[in-house]
Formats: sequence, structure tokens, C-alpha cells
Amino acid sequence: MSKRVKTIPVSNSERKKRKHLSLSIAQKVELLQKLDAGVSVRHLTEEYGVGTTTIYDLKKQKDKLLKFYSDSDNRELMKNRKTLHRAKNEDLDRVLIEWIRQQRSKDMPLTGLLVMKQARIYHEELNIESECEYSEGWLQKFKKRHGIKYLKMCGEKASDHETTENYIDEFAKIISDENLSPEQIYNADETALYWCYVPRKTLTMANERLPTDLKDAKQRLTVLGCANAAGTHKIKLAVIGKSLNPKCLKDVSSLPVHYYANKKASVTREIFSDWLNKHFVPAARAHCKQAGLEDNCKILLFLDNCSAHPPPELLVKSNVFSIYLPPNVTSVIQPCDQGILRSMKSKYKHYFLNCMLASVNRGLKVQDFLKEFNLKDAIYAVANAWNDVDKSTLTSAWHRLWATMMFENDLADEDFEGYKDSSEKVMISKLITYAKSLSAESVNKLEEADIEEMLNIDNDAPVVHPLSEEEIAKMGQSTDQYEDSSSNDDDIVSTDKKISVDNMVEMCDQLIAGLEPCAFISKQEILVIYAIKEKLLRQKPMLLRRQMTLGKVRCSNASILLEKTSGSPTYV
Repeated sequence: MSKRVKTIPVSNSERKKRKHLSLSIAQKVELLQKLDAGVSVRHLTEEYGVGTTTIYDLKKQKDKLLKFYSDSDNRELMKNRKTLHRAKNEDLDRVLIEWIRQQRSKDMPLTGLLVMKQARIYHEELNIESECEYSEGWLQKFKKRHGIKYLKMCGEKASDHETTENYIDEFAKIISDENLSPEQIYNADETALYWCYVPRKTLTMANERLPTDLKDAKQRLTVLGCANAAGTHKIKLAVIGKSLNPKCLKDVSSLPVHYYANKKASVTREIFSDWLNKHFVPAARAHCKQAGLEDNCKILLFLDNCSAHPPPELLVKSNVFSIYLPPNVTSVIQPCDQGILRSMKSKYKHYFLNCMLASVNRGLKVQDFLKEFNLKDAIYAVANAWNDVDKSTLTSAWHRLWATMMFENDLADEDFEGYKDSSEKVMISKLITYAKSLSAESVNKLEEADIEEMLNIDNDAPVVHPLSEEEIAKMGQSTDQYEDSSSNDDDIVSTDKKISVDNMVEMCDQLIAGLEPCAFISKQEILVIYAIKEKLLRQKPMLLRRQMTLGKVRCSNASILLEKTSGSPTYV
């Protein structure tokens, strides 16, 4: 007769610990998101059947969990996966995941054999000493670790009319069900900007060859713009350059944009997440409160399927949610693509060309102007261009996605296109008239086609740059992907010359005297210059005291140095 095995009683805390082990990765991420949204720990312990210690343990693992979840391309697998298994060689896993991501961004189909072959290549390039066969068994473990199924990922393709119509209906349902106003709905998108590109004709005289290795063709920025559907709130721009500390920004304490940098001047998941959490969420929340909405009202951010945008589940904070538009309709209905970013870039290029023509009128060559116009000028100019994008442009861009709710008289597509193009035609006409009035041959033969070429040169420039296989391999050796120096800023003209307070006050007086007779300058704009002058005058005593203190320190240091170099002090 067999003996009955005695049942060991399980304590409540032990039961909760076992429950924690049964939570899937998706449930753990969901729990952490609710915790961030303000749900109490007590409520979460009851909902998920775990102890408070478990929740705090998950909070410590938050970054690892979110990164693991973000790297997975299959959310269904995350509902079954329960643990984070580390690879024996994390460097190889990291570069291989990046390689897979890059291949998919090119719409390249992937197979297990291709991945195993690439793993063997990286094994050698990373000088990994331990042996590994990279067999089918290894492949299955790799797939399981990263929640991957080898499905071809598609980018934006030609628009499908039926999908567009279906999504417009879906969008209307979201707005209706959530009872949202245009103040609460935002769209963000990135665009490339060749910030000092000039028409080719301006760089050559008759029968001359075009110069090679032009600075203007190399310099680019990625600009992230975001605004709400009401046209009442434009989020401060995020601008991504190539150098984190360029010479021209050396003494600049603040900028009119959020500035980021990496070697490709492109948007990344890290940059986008930082912008959303640190800048978008607080700014959108403050605007909604100012607009009279509830303190914790829901805010929606609509995005396209750019590979630099993390999964929407990770873009949730303080009752702010992100929704992705279908990949094959964004070019037709995404508001930022319907004239908002185009308007900003056109205004920027209008200003840039006006600056170039004014410099030529002063006797400068176009190449010399390009040396004068630096990154700081570009940043301020694009910020001003963004400020000048008017409310009608912002609201009209939503006409396809939100036509039935926002417009009493819906615009036909051809009328809408005409609405977008009219301002550009006026701008081109003014620039051509200005250029032809100048005597310099480099600009007085400019034609409409030359300026249109400049306006469209960066239309299809990528905002996310795929890494080469060599760069991916280097990721296993170094995590620094940012330029933290100004070594690549050789083309930028910089000066350390300081302007005194007295000179700045005098400049303000001259500027006021010159602008007051101008009918196109408002009183409010003149008052801004007066306010700057007043602030300079208030700061002058403090600056003088600081200079006097600095002078005393320098004298003291000089005396000490003199004593050290001459041995014992000499008395006269």
C-alpha cells in the first residue's frame, strides 16, 4: 500500500511569489504602465495577485523589461513569455538584433539560415573566444529570447483608398467614444532639412564647372514637429544635428528648440522617447489645463510607422497615449504630411535665400555666405519658421482625417492642394524679383525651377539612417554613438569675441531708431527690443561687479605666479 504524500501548506506570500513567476512579459509591462499612470500599489497587488515586494522588484527591472518588450516585433509572444533569459554573449545578441532591424527597414526578407550565417560573421568580428555552432537549437533560443518571428516587415507603401476610408471611420469612432476635443489630439512627424543648400546655378558663373565637395550638400538636420488639431498649440521643435557641442553654440545658454545630436543627424528610439517623456507630455498637459480641460484629461498623439518610434504600449505616460496610423495611408491623411512641415520648411528656405541674396548684394560670394551662415543661424531660423506656421495651415491639414467634424464646408482635394501651393508661389515670385534686381551674375539669372529644386531637394531624404554592417559590429565594442565634440565642425565660422553691455545697448538704440519708421514693424515688436535693452541695463551693475572680482582674482594669481618664478619675494 503506497503512502500518501503529505501536502505542505503554502503561505499567502509564497502563493503571491509564485503568481509573480506566472506573469507574462506583457502583463509585467502593463502593470508598470498602470503604476506610472498613478494606480496605487495596493490596487495592483489585488488585480495581479502579487505582493508589494514583487511590484517594487518589477519597478527595479523596468528599463530592462521595457527594452526587451520594445525590441520584440511580436506582441503575441510577449503574452506567453514570462522570463528574461540573458544570452551567453550579450554583445553578439545586441548587434544581431540591430542587424535584423536594419534588414527589415530595407524590406529584406529574413530566414533562419541568414541569421545564423550573420551570427557566425559577428562571432569572428567581435573576437568572441568561446565556441558556438549557431545551430537550429541556438536559433530557436535566440528567437525565444527576443520574441521574434521571421515575418517580413513592410514600410509605407502606396495608399489604399479602402484602408484610408476605413481608418477615417475608425478615427471618428475613437474621437466620439472618448469624447475628445481638437485641443487633445496631436500629430508629430520628422522631416529632413538641408539647412544650407543653395540652387546649383548660384555656385557657378557661365561656362564654369560646379565645385566639388560642397558644404551645403553635406549639412542636414532632422526636425521633429508636433501640433494639435485645434491649431492652438505647437510643441517646441526638436532638432537633431551631427555634433553635440558645435563651436557656434559654445556660449549659447539656451536655444529655441530641443537640440539632440548623433553621427547621422537622424531620429532614434532613444531620442524620440526622451522628447515624448520630457517635453511633449508636460507641454501638452499644460496646454490642455490652460484650455480649461480637466487636469488629467486624455491626450492622444497620432504617429506614423517610422522605425524610430517605439511601440505604442511604451509611449504611455500621465494619461497620454500614442496611436499609430496604418502604414499605407500616412502620406494621404497624416496632418504633418498635409502641409504643416512643408510650410515650416518653405518659410525657412525663404528666409535663408533672402539672407543669401542680401549678402550677395553686399558684395559677398555665395561660397563666402555659406561660411558665415552657421548651425546656430539655422536653428533660430527654423524655430522662427515654425512660429510663423499659422493656425489655418495647422487646422486645414486635418481636413481629410477629421473633415466631417472640423469643417463646415469640406474642401475638395484640388482646392486644398491649391491652398497649400499658393503661399509658395508668392514666395518664389518675390525671391525671383529680388534676385533679378541684383547685378551679380551668380543670382540674377535664377528662375522658378531653380528655387523649386531647392524647396524639394530634401523631400525624400530619410530621417532614420540604417547602420552599415561595420557600424553594427562596432556596437558590440562601444556604446557611444554620439559625437560629443566639435571636431567635425571645421566649416563653421566661430569667434570668441565678447560684445560689451554698452555696445549691446547701443545696438538696441540703433535698431529701434531704424525700425520705428518701418510700417511693417509693429509696436509690440519694438517693445521687445526695449525690453531687451532694459534687461541689459539692469544686468550691467552685476556684470561689472563680476568683472571686477575676476580682475582681482587674476591679479592675485599673477602675484603668486611671480613669487613662484622669482623664488623669495623682492622688497624695494
